[in-house]
Amino acid sequence: MAFTRVVLGWAAVTLLFTLWRTAEQRLQQTPGQPTPTIRAGLLTNAIEGLLLSLFAGLWFGSLGSGGGVLLFFLVGALMEIPSRLRSHPVGSIPWKPALAGIIRIVLAGMVLGLVMGAWPFGR
Repeated sequence: MAFTRVVLGWAAVTLLFTLWRTAEQRLQQTPGQPTPTIRAGLLTNAIEGLLLSLFAGLWFGSLGSGGGVLLFFLVGALMEIPSRLRSHPVGSIPWKPALAGIIRIVLAGMVLGLVMGAWPFGR
């Protein structure tokens, strides 16, 4: 897999994560609260996008291309659910934000599959 595809995938996913976080913050914002800047979370989004892009490059470049949606669903669940279990008592996990986080990772996986030249839905 060409390095340029990984870099393009990284840029696309970082943009997706930045737009997602901005929309999420604006939806959760209370009136009178200052609007957070895009630059505030850019480094975090870039690092998360880089790690996910490297993982996707490994998957789509060598291990396989089918089952991308299921794979990124599992990765999203592994990223979202354990952290929420640690920060909330069992039984009171906020499932809507967890599912939104999983959907964010699945969308990122689909974008990476398209940019890296693999169809993420299988063959």
